Amino acid sequence: MSREREVSPEEVRHMAKLSRLVIAPGEEAVFARQFGQILGHMAILESVDTTGIEPLYSPLGTLCATRADDADNLRSRTEILANAPQTDGHYFIVPRIV
Repeated sequence: MSREREVSPEEVRHMAKLSRLVIAPGEEAVFARQFGQILGHMAILESVDTTGIEPLYSPLGTLCATRADDADNLRSRTEILANAPQTDGHYFIVPRIV
């Protein structure tokens, strides 16, 4: 069912150069065949009539599958500063960076 497209070794070398990949001369034929198969599959997808079909942004039915982003004070200042190397009782003390 796939309409494989012919990809030349020159095109493979060009794509490798753009991708900054080094491929062995023997691998050019393998990549050419694989690229041709990929492009063949894309041609099949391109031929599908999608008129009247809304774009799908997420396969999930809900837009937000996580919890609401609500501000809460779950810990006290004392709990937060308890593991700090240095504090003044209200804030973290950190080295000055100039």
